Amino acid sequence: MSLFAYLLRYSRGPFLLAIAAGIVSGGTGAAFIAMVNLALAADAAPSQRLIWGYVALCLATLVTKFVSQSMLYRLSQGAVYHLRRRLIDGILDAPLRTVERTGTAQLYSALADDVVVIADALPGLPGICSGAAFVLVAIAYLVIVSPAVALATGATVVVGVLLYLLVSASGLGALKAARREQDALFGHFRSVTEGLKELKLNRERRAALIDGELTATASAYRRHSVFGLSVYEGATGGGQAVFFAFIGLLLFAFPAWFALSDQTLTSCVLILLFAVSSLQGVLVWFPALGRASVALGKIKERLAELDAGLGGPGAGRAPAVPNSRVPAAVGRAGNVFAGWRSIAFRGVSHVYPGPKGEQFVLGPLDFEFRRGEILFVVGANGSGKTTLAKVLTSLYEPESGAIQVDGTQVTAANREDYRNLFSAVFSDFHLFDSLLGLPAGEQAAKAQRYLERLQLDHKVRVDGDRFSTTALSLGQRKRLALLVTYLEDRPFCLFDEWAADQDPVFKDFFYRELLPELRDRDKAVVVISHDDRYFDAADRLVRLDYGQIREEEVPRGQSVAGRSGVESGC
Repeated sequence: MSLFAYLLRYSRGPFLLAIAAGIVSGGTGAAFIAMVNLALAADAAPSQRLIWGYVALCLATLVTKFVSQSMLYRLSQGAVYHLRRRLIDGILDAPLRTVERTGTAQLYSALADDVVVIADALPGLPGICSGAAFVLVAIAYLVIVSPAVALATGATVVVGVLLYLLVSASGLGALKAARREQDALFGHFRSVTEGLKELKLNRERRAALIDGELTATASAYRRHSVFGLSVYEGATGGGQAVFFAFIGLLLFAFPAWFALSDQTLTSCVLILLFAVSSLQGVLVWFPALGRASVALGKIKERLAELDAGLGGPGAGRAPAVPNSRVPAAVGRAGNVFAGWRSIAFRGVSHVYPGPKGEQFVLGPLDFEFRRGEILFVVGANGSGKTTLAKVLTSLYEPESGAIQVDGTQVTAANREDYRNLFSAVFSDFHLFDSLLGLPAGEQAAKAQRYLERLQLDHKVRVDGDRFSTTALSLGQRKRLALLVTYLEDRPFCLFDEWAADQDPVFKDFFYRELLPELRDRDKAVVVISHDDRYFDAADRLVRLDYGQIREEEVPRGQSVAGRSGVESGC
């Protein structure tokens, strides 16, 4: 079973110890039967040895069961953390394109549900081992009581197990189908939460999503789940029925076939009744283990998808580019690119696949970005502006060509340093509720000054390293994201349609005050914009058209306003 194999790899020692404790617990439980038979068969009062043996079995059963269960509970929580951490690390390590292709709903389903399903099933493993040990010890004791009954019991166990596996196979298939529907269901849940306003305003759209797509997916998920779990229950009942039929055969047919005394017959039936009860405790966990096996398979599938992206274009290798050099030493501030002056594209191209197999090709591009200048990137929607921004920041890796920093090629070995040159506010930015990774203390005081300058101090304050609230309008949230870029103080600032949701006052502040100050602080600034009335704020202006770039003359119809002294530290 893949779940056993995973636990052996994850925590071999504790897992084997827990299983061993479960087996001992089952064996001591089965030994009670022998104790009971010895006590009943004794003509006189039970001996001291028998009494102390009974007490010892009670203590051994109690201790081993406690050890087994407590270790498995602890192991299950560790396994949950380990699986979630592997998924999170896989998401962060994989190329952005791979994560986008895998899908947010699928990854969230694995993180939120699959690991919980596995954790819920793990405590059943000691019970399974304990029950299996109980049955084996019971059969071993039957060999002493009646070899013929023991042999018949062993054959019955084999028949019951085979019947169970045969029936439950279709149940496992149904659970896999239910798990596939769950990914789609999580996608619908995301549509409900993220599209809440649109759904409230449009009854037809709401009905199409809820009564159509979501209901159909939820019904399919419920149908497969009910069928799969019911099959498992039926398999459990079938296994029990086999044993009850064997007990009936033992009661009514065996005395005619074999010379069994009443005491022997009674002992055999008592042993089998205990064994059936223990077997029921084993089988009841199999539906949970079946779901856990499906969940673990789905997690492995997600991890394989993420890992496959690490072998994609640009991962772990770099295209050969003439005259590129490897940095000799890490620069000051711990970044190999510290003190850089220019970033150059050399034949860079990137292919963006569409939902129906179509492709958008950015490039090949030969272009240079320089510190101490403001570059505007303009163009129609869909021309490749945001794709260019993601290639520039190395969130998307080029399929061909190379990016060079002062002649040093960006490779897998130095890509993390390269990415850390950038502060960016993308059009689909995420605003964290704290200054993650930014030093507290001085930064908090600086943040307060920026909050006042951005006219957010009446709504937001910084407590330690956390914002008091992020429940703001989109424009205000963008201003708060801008504040975070101030505090990051990176040498390259990128703004993707930042001013699109700002009122005229803050648009003017952004273009006429902030951008020139960033340039004067020797930062490279790239602005993706449609605000043609502010194009004159650029030092250079390039237009993207169907993935190709061309430089245009900067309009000089307006003069750039003077500085206002805003302390920017993007």
